[in-house]
Amino acid sequence: MIHRYRVLNGILALRQFTVADLARYSDVKDTTVRTVLAREARFVERAGTRSEGRRGGQSIQYRLRADAEQDLVDVLGELEELGKKVSPLVSDQEDPVILSLIAAEDVLLRQLPQASQADRAGLVELANSDYGAANLVRSDHHEAGTHRRVVELLLRLAVVEQTALEMAAVALPTVDIGARDWPVQATQVIRSEPMGGKELDALGRDLQELLQSWPQLSDRNLLPDLVTRVGGSWFGSAIFQAGRGAP
Repeated sequence: MIHRYRVLNGILALRQFTVADLARYSDVKDTTVRTVLAREARFVERAGTRSEGRRGGQSIQYRLRADAEQDLVDVLGELEELGKKVSPLVSDQEDPVILSLIAAEDVLLRQLPQASQADRAGLVELANSDYGAANLVRSDHHEAGTHRRVVELLLRLAVVEQTALEMAAVALPTVDIGARDWPVQATQVIRSEPMGGKELDALGRDLQELLQSWPQLSDRNLLPDLVTRVGGSWFGSAIFQAGRGAP
């Protein structure tokens, strides 16, 4: 969430820019900028190229679309409102660890389930970037430990889901992931690979352990959001069943 806000705010501020310009202004990696630009393409358009001074060096220039400015302002406003839900402790101290983990949670809990197959990999990369930023300061004081465990579990779930899509593309080329029987098919595909089946069982056990040790958090929606995300996954039934069987 925080990286997305920074990049979108940079688009509004700079109006015309290259990826490198926007990365410097937003203080994020070039790969994060490219991911956000791909997902938020409705706000920008290409505006030619710029010579970088080195032999053959040309960078694509982008600019804010005039007809998209108000929509961008509205989205930034929505993100600011979402940011107000962060606990006072986090807001006052601007804890970079928790902020990065919350950003990853926003992608994995809310954006990824609604994404198209084509956008899933980019969103997982974006969440990984936020998670990596949190790991630069390995400090689990206050509530960071629980947020970290949530993000780690959700990233593992996202990897299993992506693996199922890739395996199904080969084994079941005509499969419809919107079909009612897709969760059953996806589970069968994953369990056909021994490590895939073990990972589903491990996710169930780890989720059960996380829920049993759940502390009181400032974000009271995180627990129901986590349960809803896992339950809505193609592997929800298998994961919850594995969790119930955990000692």
